Amino acid sequence: MKWVETEEVVRFNEVDEWGMAWYGHYMAWFEVGRMSLLRRFDLLPKNMVGLGYIAPVIKVKCDYKHPAACGDRIIIKASAIKPEIAALIFRFEILLKKDSTLLARGETIQVLLTTDKKMIYRMSGELEQRVTNLVNFCVSEQ
Repeated sequence: MKWVETEEVVRFNEVDEWGMAWYGHYMAWFEVGRMSLLRRFDLLPKNMVGLGYIAPVIKVKCDYKHPAACGDRIIIKASAIKPEIAALIFRFEILLKKDSTLLARGETIQVLLTTDKKMIYRMSGELEQRVTNLVNFCVSEQ
């Protein structure tokens, strides 16, 4: 699996009273990684709308392994896997930059709808080509 990596710094407003990154911010970091990956394949939300589709998240999974602290430099890794249906499935890892400690691992699933909110079950045309390019990139050997 090939990953796209994005570096971030844990900000003061992202930690709780105990000095650990608040759990909800991991979803925002997943989003940062996902957008970085989607940008490479012209699949950002504005591009999707331009093709006549939207892709709401319907499932999020996150396994927390180790806390991040204010000032920590983190690496957000994002990849995609081939879906069985008309959907987008992303995998994530968040690592501490200094020693690659795994902080969290997760996954999101997005269904594909037309812009008038009708579910599609099979991709076609330009959308199918861009998603195929994305998945082929991610599943290729590094």
